[in-house]
Amino acid sequence: MAHSPFRQAVPASALVSLLALACNNPPPVTTPDPPQVTVSLEETSIVGRGVKLSLSTSGCDQVQRLELFNDTTFIKQVTYAGNPTPVELARDEISYAQGLAVPLSLSARVTCADGRANVSQGQVATFFPVEEVVEPPNATSQVVPDYFVADGSGNSVSFIGCAMDGARPYLYRVDKNSPNSPQRVEINFPCDATTLITDRKPAGTGTRWVWTPGRGLLSLDANFKVLYSANGAVENLVVAADGNAFLYNVTGLYLVTPKGQVRWSREYTGAANLLPGRPAGDPVHITSGPQAGRVLVPLREEHTDTVNIRVVSLRYTDGDLPAGYQYEIDELNPVQAAWTAFNDTGTVMYLGTQQQGSATVRACALGANLPACVASNPQSRLWISDPIPGSLAALIPYANNNRLAVITSNRFWFMDVTRKSLTEGRIINKDQQPLSPTGALVGRFAQPGKGEAFFMFNSAPGTSDVPNPYPVEIVATDKAEQGLLYRYQIPGGLSLYGALDDAGTLWMRAGRKLVKPFSLAEYRQLR
Repeated sequence: MAHSPFRQAVPASALVSLLALACNNPPPVTTPDPPQVTVSLEETSIVGRGVKLSLSTSGCDQVQRLELFNDTTFIKQVTYAGNPTPVELARDEISYAQGLAVPLSLSARVTCADGRANVSQGQVATFFPVEEVVEPPNATSQVVPDYFVADGSGNSVSFIGCAMDGARPYLYRVDKNSPNSPQRVEINFPCDATTLITDRKPAGTGTRWVWTPGRGLLSLDANFKVLYSANGAVENLVVAADGNAFLYNVTGLYLVTPKGQVRWSREYTGAANLLPGRPAGDPVHITSGPQAGRVLVPLREEHTDTVNIRVVSLRYTDGDLPAGYQYEIDELNPVQAAWTAFNDTGTVMYLGTQQQGSATVRACALGANLPACVASNPQSRLWISDPIPGSLAALIPYANNNRLAVITSNRFWFMDVTRKSLTEGRIINKDQQPLSPTGALVGRFAQPGKGEAFFMFNSAPGTSDVPNPYPVEIVATDKAEQGLLYRYQIPGGLSLYGALDDAGTLWMRAGRKLVKPFSLAEYRQLR
């Protein structure tokens, strides 16, 4: 029989081996693990020019693509530069739709050259963009004292504040360009959270006063030289336009020069130089208008059943009170608290009075022969507000005396006080809603800015252990009618504070750093 050339005998052993292979499953396909990527932040509460972070990857033979996201929103592609890859997000790479102190949840996605990809866990942070940052000289110090004022402007600005070095109190002056070598001068009374440093008057060349209530005061010239210092129980200090200071204590009101000379005094009791009442608010030196050259002093005279609120107009040069310069305002209940402020010409006094759970503000015309500032005398009572919720804390004229900030402990209201305007005497907050601190915080300091800008610095409520806590939050508006512009709260037991320089620019201590925020117009554009 013929045999096919392709047919060959198969050995029995080989046949068994082939049959065994045919009966077993093939080995499984190995799938590589997904790559890993992590985001590391230098800070989680960032006040700066940008956000600094780094990306680290593993599991890729070759990284093809790195991408950065805020939550699910793509920010940008990052060029891989090894482990770790440094990244800085600039101000304009971030969306501010959720506010200018923007909450971030930063994550990254890595893609390998073989197509495998993975996404990191999100890293949570807050970013508040600022124009300039001055870092502290070392890890344990801060650039400026807790509270400070700004001297000068622009690149030549410096900062003056008071701080204790052990048990010894010092005034410090810190130049922005050389923060590591501050000037300092020892003073004769302690610094604490109540110590105040006044604006310089006349502006740019005049005197500042530094005082700790009940402990002492001093005057400081433009060259950072102490002119006069005294220890004493001064209740309050207000600076006149020429740099002299009005001091008042338990006995009377005094006008004192920067070199410590008492120009005149008015006593609360006695026959000579009698002041008909005790101060109900700060005296104001008027330099223009019909009251020019005079000092308006709001007073309260207490009786058993009533309190008389009045204003005296003293001659600035000698404290004289001529006939016709005492203005009777109203009689109040003895337990009724009152707050006062004046316009720049001394022709209108704003009187705030507290009722149960709310306050009212009225505008009182000041002048000879005017009757009391009550409802039956419209020539004297120019207007009275609707009830304003909250416990009144301060009245602050600003915006060239066209606006009045009405500050309660946890609400900030703004009124139009422009004479003869359609909204004179009315609240002008956006949607008639107050600006307010976050949660249980309360207003601690108010700072009018340029134009219609206004800043509030908020803190925890005072306690018996900490009666004057440091601020932890700033709230800003560029115009009352436009509402809140930004809010920033510093975390982790840190505090913040701010002051305006001679050009009206805000500088802020944020923890240990000193920062210069952007102008409010720039922040408005970001939003």
